Parts: sequence; C-alpha cells; structure tokens
Amino acid sequence: MAAILEKKRYTYEDIKSLPEGNYEIIDGERIDITPTQFYHGEYEGIFYELLKKHLKDKGYVAVGEIGIVISKKPFRLRAADVVYISKERSPERPKGMLEIPPDLVIEILSPDNTSTEISDKIKDYLSILRTNITKPHSRHSGLACPRSL
Repeated sequence: MAAILEKKRYTYEDIKSLPEGNYEIIDGERIDITPTQFYHGEYEGIFYELLKKHLKDKGYVAVGEIGIVISKKPFRLRAADVVYISKERSPERPKGMLEIPPDLVIEILSPDNTSTEISDKIKDYLSILRTNITKPHSRHSGLACPRSL
C-alpha cells in the first residue's frame, strides 16, 4: 500500500521556522527555485557595489534571494536578487525575512524565466512598492526602481 504524502502548506505563522533553501512561497505552497548561473551572481555583485557606493550609509543593501513578505494571508514570500531598504524605513539593520517593503527591488532575469513568472513577480512587488518599472535593453536583466532614489 503506497503512502500519500501531503504537501506542507505554509502560513505566515511559520515565518520564523522556515527551512533554509532556495524557494518562494506562493499562496502557502513552497516553489523551489533553481540555483542561478554565474553571470547572475556577477550582476548581483555589480548592483550591490553600485548601490553601496551611491547610497553610502543611507540604508542597507542585500543580495542573494532575499525573502520579502508580499502578503500574510494567503502567505506569499518572494525571493529577490537585490534589495535596498532605507534607514528611514528601517532604522535597524533588517534580520530574517523582510516584512517591511524595501525601497528598491532588482530582479536579474534569466533566459529560462517565463513571461508568466516575471509578470507574477512584478505584480507582487508592485503590490507592496511605490515604483516605476524599468526594463533595461538586455534581455537578461530587469529593474524595479522607486521614484525617490
């Protein structure tokens, strides 16, 4: 007799005990993310350096699939490539998943990203950010840029 395994449904109450790994949670369901390619990490590093140089000590920059809470019910957690959050918005350095919307989110697009995936992510970010969306000419990168920067 085969056992039927139920997928774990995550809720906002699970946020402090989420397992390590590369994934997003969409409406309570864990969606695994494929590790990125080398160029992806290079772009993250470039954006990190540019933001740190330009914004200096005005806020905090982080890279590498940073968890951002989009909604608590249903629980949606997105993993962003690069985020910036100002000290005005978060006087203390953020810890854990970001529950305060960042000032800036940058997503590095990969050739295997589908238009639906990209569109859904942009909609989620727009639901929490006050932004303009800029699409650089390269088909491998995308940028959400707040008006205030």
